[in-house]
Amino acid sequence: MKKFLAIFLALIMALTLAACGATDDTPEGDIVHPETPLPEEEVADVTVDPAVPSDDEAEEAETPLDLLTNIWNNMPEDMKPMAFGGDYHEENQVENAPGIHSTATEEDAQSLDTNFGFPANEVSNVGQVACIRHMLNANSFSCAAYEILQPADSDADLVSSLSEEIRDNLMNRAYMCGWPEQLEIIAVGKNVVAFYGSLDIVNAFKDSLTGLYGDSAVVEFEEDMSEAGGDNTFAFPVPDDPA
Repeated sequence: MKKFLAIFLALIMALTLAACGATDDTPEGDIVHPETPLPEEEVADVTVDPAVPSDDEAEEAETPLDLLTNIWNNMPEDMKPMAFGGDYHEENQVENAPGIHSTATEEDAQSLDTNFGFPANEVSNVGQVACIRHMLNANSFSCAAYEILQPADSDADLVSSLSEEIRDNLMNRAYMCGWPEQLEIIAVGKNVVAFYGSLDIVNAFKDSLTGLYGDSAVVEFEEDMSEAGGDNTFAFPVPDDPA
Protein backbone atom coordinates (compact mmCIF):
# COMPACT_ATOMS: atom_id res chain seq x y z
CA MET A 1 0.00 0.00 0.00
CA LYS A 2 2.77 2.40 0.95
CA LYS A 3 4.67 1.71 -2.28
CA PHE A 4 1.51 2.44 -4.26
CA LEU A 5 0.93 5.56 -2.16
CA ALA A 6 4.45 6.80 -2.83
CA ILE A 7 3.98 6.43 -6.59
CA PHE A 8 0.54 8.05 -6.41
CA LEU A 9 1.81 10.96 -4.34
CA ALA A 10 4.72 11.59 -6.66
CA LEU A 11 2.34 11.72 -9.60
CA ILE A 12 -0.07 14.03 -7.78
CA MET A 13 2.70 16.45 -6.79
CA ALA A 14 4.02 16.54 -10.33
CA LEU A 15 0.59 17.51 -11.56
CA THR A 16 -0.36 19.95 -8.84
CA LEU A 17 2.67 21.99 -7.81
CA ALA A 18 5.03 23.88 -9.99
CA ALA A 19 7.11 25.46 -7.87
CA CYS A 20 0.86 13.82 41.01
CA GLY A 21 2.72 13.37 44.29
CA ALA A 22 2.31 13.23 48.15
CA THR A 23 4.58 14.43 51.01
CA ASP A 24 5.42 12.28 54.00
CA ASP A 25 3.66 14.44 56.59
CA THR A 26 2.25 11.55 58.72
CA PRO A 27 3.22 12.28 62.36
CA GLU A 28 5.77 9.89 63.82
CA GLY A 29 4.06 6.93 65.51
CA ASP A 30 0.84 7.29 63.55
CA ILE A 31 0.18 4.44 61.17
CA VAL A 32 -2.10 4.94 58.22
CA HIS A 33 -3.19 1.78 56.47
CA PRO A 34 -3.45 1.99 52.66
CA GLU A 35 -7.03 0.75 52.74
CA THR A 36 -8.07 3.43 55.22
CA PRO A 37 -8.71 6.76 53.44
CA LEU A 38 -7.47 9.89 55.13
CA PRO A 39 -10.04 12.44 56.26
CA GLU A 40 -10.68 15.05 53.59
CA GLU A 41 -8.88 17.85 55.46
CA GLU A 42 -5.78 15.67 55.88
CA VAL A 43 -5.70 14.77 52.19
CA ALA A 44 -5.36 18.43 51.37
CA ASP A 45 -2.34 18.63 53.68
CA VAL A 46 -0.42 15.81 52.04
CA THR A 47 -1.11 16.48 48.36
CA VAL A 48 1.12 18.74 46.29
CA ASP A 49 0.39 20.12 42.86
CA PRO A 50 2.49 18.68 40.04
CA ALA A 51 4.74 21.11 38.26
CA VAL A 52 3.02 22.61 35.24
CA PRO A 53 5.28 24.08 32.55
CA SER A 54 4.72 27.64 31.50
CA ASP A 55 3.45 28.51 28.01
CA ASP A 56 6.97 29.48 26.95
CA GLU A 57 8.41 26.19 28.24
CA ALA A 58 5.71 24.23 26.41
CA GLU A 59 6.44 26.04 23.16
CA GLU A 60 10.17 25.38 23.47
CA ALA A 61 9.55 21.66 24.05
CA GLU A 62 6.97 21.21 21.27
CA THR A 63 8.26 19.69 18.05
CA PRO A 64 6.93 20.60 14.61
CA LEU A 65 5.17 17.23 14.45
CA ASP A 66 3.50 17.85 17.84
CA LEU A 67 2.48 21.30 16.68
CA LEU A 68 0.91 20.23 13.39
CA THR A 69 -0.76 17.22 14.98
CA ASN A 70 -2.41 19.39 17.65
CA ILE A 71 -3.61 21.90 15.06
CA TRP A 72 -4.89 19.24 12.65
CA ASN A 73 -6.72 17.33 15.38
CA ASN A 74 -8.34 20.58 16.56
CA MET A 75 -9.80 21.39 13.15
CA PRO A 76 -13.49 20.70 12.45
CA GLU A 77 -13.76 17.32 10.77
CA ASP A 78 -15.80 18.72 7.89
CA MET A 79 -12.95 21.13 7.07
CA LYS A 80 -10.25 18.46 6.83
CA PRO A 81 -9.54 17.32 3.27
CA MET A 82 -8.21 13.89 2.39
CA ALA A 83 -4.55 14.39 3.23
CA PHE A 84 -1.18 12.73 3.55
CA GLY A 85 1.77 13.61 5.74
CA GLY A 86 5.49 13.05 5.56
CA ASP A 87 7.87 12.89 2.64
CA TYR A 88 8.35 10.23 -0.02
CA HIS A 89 10.43 7.94 2.22
CA GLU A 90 8.16 4.99 2.97
CA GLU A 91 8.86 5.05 6.71
CA ASN A 92 7.66 8.67 6.96
CA GLN A 93 4.39 8.35 5.04
CA VAL A 94 1.10 8.67 6.92
CA GLU A 95 -2.49 9.18 5.82
CA ASN A 96 -4.77 11.94 7.10
CA ALA A 97 -2.21 13.16 9.65
CA PRO A 98 1.01 15.16 9.67
CA GLY A 99 4.28 13.29 9.24
CA ILE A 100 8.02 13.85 9.36
CA HIS A 101 9.89 15.31 6.39
CA SER A 102 13.53 14.28 6.30
CA THR A 103 16.31 16.83 5.79
CA ALA A 104 19.13 14.30 5.53
CA THR A 105 19.97 14.56 1.83
CA GLU A 106 20.14 17.10 -0.96
CA GLU A 107 17.08 15.45 -2.46
CA ASP A 108 15.19 15.98 0.80
CA ALA A 109 16.18 19.65 0.83
CA GLN A 110 15.08 20.07 -2.77
CA SER A 111 11.76 18.37 -1.97
CA LEU A 112 11.16 20.93 0.81
CA ASP A 113 11.85 23.71 -1.65
CA THR A 114 9.75 22.35 -4.50
CA ASN A 115 6.78 21.18 -2.41
CA PHE A 116 6.67 23.68 0.47
CA GLY A 117 8.79 26.65 -0.52
CA PHE A 118 11.57 26.27 2.06
CA PRO A 119 14.84 27.38 0.43
CA ALA A 120 17.04 24.32 -0.05
CA ASN A 121 20.23 26.23 0.79
CA GLU A 122 18.89 27.07 4.28
CA VAL A 123 18.11 23.51 5.40
CA SER A 124 21.07 23.50 7.82
CA ASN A 125 19.19 26.09 9.88
CA VAL A 126 16.30 23.75 10.74
CA GLY A 127 15.96 20.73 13.00
CA GLN A 128 12.81 18.62 12.73
CA VAL A 129 10.39 19.32 9.89
CA ALA A 130 6.81 18.05 9.66
CA CYS A 131 4.29 18.42 6.85
CA ILE A 132 0.81 17.60 5.59
CA ARG A 133 -0.94 18.33 2.30
CA HIS A 134 -4.08 17.68 0.31
CA MET A 135 -4.20 14.15 -1.07
CA LEU A 136 -5.52 15.13 -4.50
CA ASN A 137 -4.30 18.67 -5.10
CA ALA A 138 -1.37 20.13 -3.20
CA ASN A 139 -2.38 23.62 -4.31
CA SER A 140 -5.63 23.23 -2.33
CA PHE A 141 -3.63 22.82 0.89
CA SER A 142 0.03 22.37 1.70
CA CYS A 143 1.61 22.94 5.11
CA ALA A 144 5.01 22.47 6.71
CA ALA A 145 6.37 23.35 10.15
CA TYR A 146 10.06 23.98 10.79
CA GLU A 147 12.09 23.94 14.01
CA ILE A 148 14.40 26.94 13.61
CA LEU A 149 17.90 26.46 15.01
CA GLN A 150 18.76 29.95 16.27
CA PRO A 151 22.52 30.16 17.04
CA ALA A 152 23.16 31.32 20.61
CA ASP A 153 25.98 33.61 19.45
CA SER A 154 23.98 35.30 16.69
CA ASP A 155 21.83 38.42 16.91
CA ALA A 156 20.08 37.57 13.64
CA ASP A 157 16.40 36.68 13.96
CA LEU A 158 16.26 33.50 11.89
CA VAL A 159 12.53 33.01 12.55
CA SER A 160 11.75 36.28 10.78
CA SER A 161 14.38 36.03 8.05
CA LEU A 162 13.52 32.44 7.10
CA SER A 163 9.81 33.28 7.17
CA GLU A 164 10.52 36.00 4.63
CA GLU A 165 12.52 33.64 2.43
CA ILE A 166 9.68 31.10 2.44
CA ARG A 167 7.21 33.88 1.58
CA ASP A 168 9.31 35.11 -1.33
CA ASN A 169 9.90 31.59 -2.60
CA LEU A 170 6.19 30.69 -2.65
CA MET A 171 5.05 34.00 -4.09
CA ASN A 172 7.62 33.94 -6.89
CA ARG A 173 6.46 30.83 -8.71
CA ALA A 174 3.80 29.66 -11.11
CA TYR A 175 1.15 27.12 -10.12
CA MET A 176 -0.84 24.61 -12.15
CA CYS A 177 -4.08 22.66 -11.60
CA GLY A 178 -5.71 25.26 -9.39
CA TRP A 179 -4.07 28.46 -8.21
CA PRO A 180 -3.78 28.67 -4.38
CA GLU A 181 -5.69 31.55 -2.80
CA GLN A 182 -3.98 32.38 0.51
CA LEU A 183 -0.56 32.07 2.14
CA GLU A 184 0.00 32.19 5.92
CA ILE A 185 3.33 32.07 7.73
CA ILE A 186 2.99 31.98 11.53
CA ALA A 187 5.68 31.64 14.21
CA VAL A 188 4.95 29.70 17.40
CA GLY A 189 7.97 29.87 19.68
CA LYS A 190 10.95 28.53 17.75
CA ASN A 191 8.71 26.87 15.15
CA VAL A 192 7.57 28.41 11.87
CA VAL A 193 4.38 27.11 10.24
CA ALA A 194 3.89 27.96 6.57
CA PHE A 195 0.71 26.91 4.77
CA TYR A 196 -1.20 27.88 1.65
CA GLY A 197 -4.12 26.79 -0.49
CA SER A 198 -7.86 27.28 -0.73
CA LEU A 199 -9.16 30.07 1.48
CA ASP A 200 -11.65 27.92 3.42
CA ILE A 201 -9.08 25.27 4.39
CA VAL A 202 -6.35 27.81 5.13
CA ASN A 203 -8.69 29.81 7.37
CA ALA A 204 -9.87 26.68 9.20
CA PHE A 205 -6.28 25.66 9.86
CA LYS A 206 -5.35 29.18 10.97
CA ASP A 207 -8.36 29.38 13.30
CA SER A 208 -7.33 26.08 14.87
CA LEU A 209 -3.74 27.28 15.30
CA THR A 210 -4.59 30.64 16.81
CA GLY A 211 -7.32 29.10 18.95
CA LEU A 212 -4.79 26.74 20.49
CA TYR A 213 -1.82 29.08 20.81
CA GLY A 214 -3.42 32.52 21.15
CA ASP A 215 -0.95 35.37 21.58
CA SER A 216 1.95 32.94 21.23
CA ALA A 217 1.11 32.68 17.53
CA VAL A 218 2.74 35.54 15.63
CA VAL A 219 1.67 36.15 12.05
CA GLU A 220 4.81 36.81 10.02
CA PHE A 221 3.13 37.01 6.62
CA GLU A 222 -0.40 36.81 5.24
CA GLU A 223 -0.57 37.04 1.46
CA ASP A 224 -3.21 36.99 -1.27
CA MET A 225 -1.75 34.44 -3.67
CA SER A 226 -3.54 35.90 -6.67
CA GLU A 227 -0.49 38.19 -6.60
CA ALA A 228 1.89 35.24 -6.91
CA GLY A 229 3.74 34.47 -10.10
CA GLY A 230 7.22 34.11 -11.43
CA ASP A 231 9.61 31.45 -12.60
CA ASN A 232 8.00 28.16 -13.54
CA THR A 233 9.11 25.64 -10.91
CA PHE A 234 7.50 22.61 -12.48
CA ALA A 235 9.27 19.44 -11.37
CA PHE A 236 9.82 18.26 -14.96
CA PRO A 237 12.11 20.16 -17.38
CA VAL A 238 10.34 22.80 -19.41
CA PRO A 239 11.58 22.95 -23.04
CA ASP A 240 13.06 26.22 -24.24
CA ASP A 241 11.03 28.32 -26.64
CA PRO A 242 11.73 27.30 -30.22
CA ALA A 243 14.19 29.57 -31.99
